Amino acid sequence: MAFTKSSTAMLVMVLLAALVMTDVANASSFIAWTGPGCNFGATQYRNCGCSNIKEHGGYNFTYNGQSASMHNMGNCLGVVNKRFSSSAGSCSAFGWNSMFIQCRK
Repeated sequence: MAFTKSSTAMLVMVLLAALVMTDVANASSFIAWTGPGCNFGATQYRNCGCSNIKEHGGYNFTYNGQSASMHNMGNCLGVVNKRFSSSAGSCSAFGWNSMFIQCRK
């Protein structure tokens, strides 16, 4: 079977996409519950960069190599209120309105 430049380039792109998907699947994540406590609706946040948090009932942060900084203001503005560099969780209400997951570049 002969490979052309375009088929080789396509194979490389598919392999790179698979690597990116694997990295995303293993990224750190933050789950926030509507509450009270760790009850009712929950949303999982796992995107690199800033995410605004709408739920404040309880949380679970799963550390998989990417740390996170928590901000009381939306859009990751203001000072960092809390940093996660290991897994943690609480079923008590919290005041963070945004988080920034630092991913490798």
